[in-house]
Amino acid sequence: MKIQSPISLVCFSWLFLFAPWAHGADRIVIGNVSRTVEQLPNYAATDKGFFTQEGIQGDVVLIGSTDTLIQALIAGQINVAIVDPSAAINAVERGAALKIIGGTVPVAAYTLVTCPKYKSIKDLKGTTIGTVSLVSGSTIFLREMLKAEGLELNRDYTIIQNGPTGQRLASLKTCSTATMLLGGDLPRSRELGFLEIARLSDYIPNLQFHSLIVDGRWAEANSQLTVRYLKAMVRAMQWAHANREQAAELVSKRTGIPLKSTRATVDEYLTQGIISRDGSVNREGFQRLIDLMGERLFKSRPYPAPEKYLDMSYLRRAQQELGIGAGR
Repeated sequence: MKIQSPISLVCFSWLFLFAPWAHGADRIVIGNVSRTVEQLPNYAATDKGFFTQEGIQGDVVLIGSTDTLIQALIAGQINVAIVDPSAAINAVERGAALKIIGGTVPVAAYTLVTCPKYKSIKDLKGTTIGTVSLVSGSTIFLREMLKAEGLELNRDYTIIQNGPTGQRLASLKTCSTATMLLGGDLPRSRELGFLEIARLSDYIPNLQFHSLIVDGRWAEANSQLTVRYLKAMVRAMQWAHANREQAAELVSKRTGIPLKSTRATVDEYLTQGIISRDGSVNREGFQRLIDLMGERLFKSRPYPAPEKYLDMSYLRRAQQELGIGAGR
């Protein structure tokens, strides 16, 4: 699959040539869509030394589209993508050798936000809704929420790909659109005067969200490195749960969100299990995602089980080496 994106091979080549190398460390290039509270485990793995302790140099690249992020993973330009698994499921169904080897956010915490003239989902009839990607998990969730209120895509509203959070918030100023935001972005949205009209959890609870996605062939060829990477990530998750104030400070430093906002969001995320403790995948929530995608993606029922897309063997090894039991 070719990358249809302004992010070129030249950019990635520059990254590989000139980024500093930690002496003796194995390098893993990690792709994210944007800087969010949900990336807390990744921040902690880097800043608190868990990657270093596992002999890893973890370099992060930001790619502002879920689709392009997965394309970069398939092309070998990154080694791990931390994003919702919907695009990976789509890619596997087109023949990609991707595997989900763990998860950092087992519950999707989205809120539908718009300008104050719209008071409910039904008021969005005739509008355009901006999304980070036309096929991302947030877009799938959005369609289901609106469908529950009687609104059908292309009949009652349209969807456009409108980039990462900052761009979508800017577009709300025209008051002709709405968008889905994660919890960490809500304080900024409120400061701008936007209204929260629906929470995903009220419509579709318990959906697997950010997952650790790799090319299965890369993981097999680098099995020990994959296990060490997962050990660093699990240790980072455990650190976050044990050090909430420091975790909030770290998120504030990495995202630019004021500490007063990150403190409340991080506390909520950790208390409610929105940030994983052990890297496990929410299998029930993963199956629910497959079922939501099923009508458009698969020809007939029964839809595949999560095991088609998961490989938890590396995480089990990491958990065993850390002396902890698996969660979900």
